[in-house]
Amino acid sequence: MQKRNLQPLLITLTLGILTAIGSISIDMYLPAFSVMSSYFKVPIVRMETTVTLFLFGMSFGQLFIGPLSDVWGRKLPLKLGLSIYILCSVACMLTSSFTLLLALRFIQGLAGSACQVISRALVNDLYKGNRAAHVFTLLQILMGVSPILAPMVGGMLSDQSTWKYLFLIMAILSGMGLLGCLTVLPDGKPGTAVKKLNFKGIRNAYSQCIKSPSFVNYALVRAVSNSAAFAMITGSPFVFTQLYAVSQKQFGFIFSMLAVGIIFTGIINTRLLKHFEVKVITKYALIFQLITGAGMILVIYFNGPFYLLLTFAFLFLSMLGPILPNTTALYLATLPAFSGSASALIGSLSYLSAFLITSVLSLLHNNTAYPMVFTMWTCTIVALSCLLFRRRNHDDQVMK
Repeated sequence: MQKRNLQPLLITLTLGILTAIGSISIDMYLPAFSVMSSYFKVPIVRMETTVTLFLFGMSFGQLFIGPLSDVWGRKLPLKLGLSIYILCSVACMLTSSFTLLLALRFIQGLAGSACQVISRALVNDLYKGNRAAHVFTLLQILMGVSPILAPMVGGMLSDQSTWKYLFLIMAILSGMGLLGCLTVLPDGKPGTAVKKLNFKGIRNAYSQCIKSPSFVNYALVRAVSNSAAFAMITGSPFVFTQLYAVSQKQFGFIFSMLAVGIIFTGIINTRLLKHFEVKVITKYALIFQLITGAGMILVIYFNGPFYLLLTFAFLFLSMLGPILPNTTALYLATLPAFSGSASALIGSLSYLSAFLITSVLSLLHNNTAYPMVFTMWTCTIVALSCLLFRRRNHDDQVMK
């Protein structure tokens, strides 16, 4: 009986580890860039390429692993991905070649993408409706700990004698995920609509996703909302440190507090889901985000104090606690037969939209905070519009 009661907890913890692997693979070793650039004898700016290649691998790999999991089942691609990720992590720790490090980080991203796609697909296989949104929120809370703890761990191990242990930690973490995959994770319910893994089957899977109005709307809500956060991440270093003279230490503390806000609202979301529909909670979270975004614009227009701008920014980003997990549950529920492919498509779409938004933000840079806050506010307007004015069809019935 006790083992049966522990099973849901162990499944959630395993899925939480799998979900966090992607962000930990980036957040934890950023503080070590300086010592790593010295070790590999390359300019520190070239270390950023290791992040770019990892993200490209994560985005590209999802497009193939999603349909693969719809044909083979969830666990086999996940086990393969985790095994390759572990090997790449150990190889990153041992290599002295920067060129090889670049290749390993790309392969590590490809392998790690299995964790992102399949963890979402498994939740959709195992849970429905508000329960699925509840589990996605728990995963969001667990993942929210990553940007708080990972840079701290990275900072403690950022010297010439210990930076390699960062990759060892990545290997151990993914090993824990693999152990959970082998012992507690069920195989889920692979989509029956993808019969063969070939170009035609993959094209058909993604075609069905794109043809679903509800999927497209919910996917856009999530992707654009996520892009608002990336606009904040990209623009805030200049706005906070250059315009408001925030120190580097204060900046790191501020971002930790922003992550705490997302965790806190995620906890509230788990309570609200017991009493309200997923779409209702998401709608009011976006409306609140719209109001706080307008507040940021007014603070800048009237040259208000930094603490007021930070308060509105904190409230704005905190709404991602319910928005991201709820919209994940909504879009995956519309296509249960293609949940692996749907999970992959939204993963790649999120990376693409974030790339486009941050590129636009760079082009609009004018030495003020307006580009950042207007981009964030515009993302919210688009997300809310997609949610409110979506075309209703039979897909909407799945979350009622």
